Amino acid sequence: MSRIGGYVLVPLLALCRMSSAAESAVGQWGHEAERARALYVANCAACHAADGTGHSGTFPPLKGSRVVTKDDAAKHIQVVLVGLRGAKVGGVLYAAPMPSFGASLNDAEIADIINYERSSWGNHGRLVTAPEVAAQRGQST
Repeated sequence: MSRIGGYVLVPLLALCRMSSAAESAVGQWGHEAERARALYVANCAACHAADGTGHSGTFPPLKGSRVVTKDDAAKHIQVVLVGLRGAKVGGVLYAAPMPSFGASLNDAEIADIINYERSSWGNHGRLVTAPEVAAQRGQST
């Protein structure tokens, strides 16, 4: 264990490794992460907030949401594609409708938004692909 100026380097190195691990978790889908963040901000943040916490009683949180973190992403994809009305989340009924994005965003853009939601704010959901979105789009028509 090394010391510099009285500080132990091992915790500092461990912190650097944790930061790299956190970056790689978000970065596991590569350079599209910044585009995904921009798509989320443009299409979702007004209702669900930039930090995914939503707006109490009006728009549900995505941070920690079971739909967002569940391994089976079909419902998450369907909600983004076709929208949702009258959802109950954490025992709270959210009457404000979520619009559908299926007509305005392509499969890759929807996958990017979903992946951003599934890998942000402490969420660790399985990432999805554009072909998965396309398959769900075929089921929602």
